[in-house]
Amino acid sequence: MKDAPQNTAISLLGLVRTMRDCCQRQEGEMCRKLALTASQFACLVVMPEQAGELNIHQMAKIMGVSPSRASRIIDSLARAGLLDRRTMDSDRRTQLVTLTPSGREKWQLAHKLLAECEKRLLAHLAPQRGQEMQETLQTLINAWGTGLWPSR
Repeated sequence: MKDAPQNTAISLLGLVRTMRDCCQRQEGEMCRKLALTASQFACLVVMPEQAGELNIHQMAKIMGVSPSRASRIIDSLARAGLLDRRTMDSDRRTQLVTLTPSGREKWQLAHKLLAECEKRLLAHLAPQRGQEMQETLQTLINAWGTGLWPSR
């Protein structure tokens, strides 16, 4: 009977790994449709759509990467014409990032694809079970201290 908790943990971690793999496949498909890398996709979808500026440190924190990594990803999106970078007037050391018109279009498509993906996933569950699943996943993420995405 001692083995039951360990077997449950192994089973739970196996399910989490399998779900992670499924999510990565779905994300890969979305990235292909958007012609973005996974890092670019992660950066783009966290941008505020309307009149929102974030600095590189905020972007890095939301994305769960170092500021230098976030800066490289932002640079690649700026070269692609999806993000604008500008120096903050009151603090020349701070770079602010916004969506360009092309970036806003790609952002909207990315969020449409995300909504469709979530709809397909939740179609297999009763509405209350979907909400419970979301709450359970958020509780586990918070408990492990790795909540990288802002709650909505």
